[in-house]
Amino acid sequence: MEQGEALRRLVHLMTPLFLVYYLVPDPLWEGGLEREHGLVLMLLIVLVAEALRLAFKPPIIGMREYERGQMCAAAWAAIGMTIAFLFFPVEYSAPALMGMGWVDPVIGILRKRKSSLYPCLPIALYLVIALASMTILIGPVPEVLIASIVATPLAIASERYKVRYVDDDFLMIVVPLVGIAAVFAATGALH
Repeated sequence: MEQGEALRRLVHLMTPLFLVYYLVPDPLWEGGLEREHGLVLMLLIVLVAEALRLAFKPPIIGMREYERGQMCAAAWAAIGMTIAFLFFPVEYSAPALMGMGWVDPVIGILRKRKSSLYPCLPIALYLVIALASMTILIGPVPEVLIASIVATPLAIASERYKVRYVDDDFLMIVVPLVGIAAVFAATGALH
């Protein structure tokens, strides 16, 4: 595995650490910035840095060649995480972030090796992650099973079908997240 690929995989694996956002105090300090405003400020910093990267095109370890002329996966992931944190509770965001962070690299490895385990292993892995995380955070209720079953194919399809200019890191967060929220909204079991 090349150095850039290893770095991308490591960053993916660390994605769920961003869930610490839900533990950050609000406001960030006494009389200070609200947590949501701090999050939006961080996203703006990421987007300004991305705009500068696109303008000056410096070489960056781990960046894929096609990203040199378009918004990179990390910026897309930052947008997806911001949407998750601003509009969804941790009970819904946790499976989406863990799924993207841990299943996307598995898909990449399996595809690169042309493994017969693709897509069965990623589907099973995502389902287990979604089911376990929501069961821990919400409890063993039927909606958790339904939401996990809905989110899994949405996430795997979000990674599989490439959309020009929109990275799968964004889609693997937002698409299953919307599916999870839709299940809880449809069943009236909102969290």
